Amino acid sequence: QNLSAIFLHIFMQTMQHMPSISMLLLQQLVLITVFGGTAIVHPVVFADDVTEPAIVMVSGMGERNGTINTTKMDVKTTTTMPEPREDECVHHGSGVASVISPYNVSTTIERVLDVVRNAGFTVFARVNHAQLAHDANLFLLPNEVVMFGSPAGGTPFMQDSALMGIDLPLKAHAHEDTDGVVHLSWNEPSYMTTRHGVSADDAMESRTTRMTVMLEQLMNEAVKGE
Repeated sequence: QNLSAIFLHIFMQTMQHMPSISMLLLQQLVLITVFGGTAIVHPVVFADDVTEPAIVMVSGMGERNGTINTTKMDVKTTTTMPEPREDECVHHGSGVASVISPYNVSTTIERVLDVVRNAGFTVFARVNHAQLAHDANLFLLPNEVVMFGSPAGGTPFMQDSALMGIDLPLKAHAHEDTDGVVHLSWNEPSYMTTRHGVSADDAMESRTTRMTVMLEQLMNEAVKGE
């Protein structure tokens, strides 16, 4: 039992000072409890929410009937990520950036269309995925995408790498999640240029940077509150 107490103390200190490392260890963690000189390994049992795990420690074993007495200890961690603000751009690490919209999906897309047209871009298509799902007798939460762009802006990228034509024209996608939150998302230009091997010279990097800034400004304008 002393060994268990020492182990738990070390683990609790790790959780406090290095929560991210601790959460990786949690997946493989076991507690070793000593009873009468015999080491017994007991797996850790977690709560449903992985950001607030519960450790179930074996505190004693009944010598007569072989029962195990357990004590539940709640361990709080600091790994829960705060919800993004409506005006905060989130970069997902998969080449997609998003902002939260205070409007429903249809209104969000209408606002995107307004801002890109006002900026001089051509709108090539609008696809309502939820409506198409409904037409096929399937259910899908509100989900729409629009394609827009400028031949003058996009052509140099395709001249450098023809495969950029897979990701161009530019796209803006809005969807509602299961919590009723609407997300406005778009492909990050740096991801597209890396994906298709666009030259990394100063001219192309400058174009990519300008496109990145422009897209973020347009999308933030579309979700800006009244």
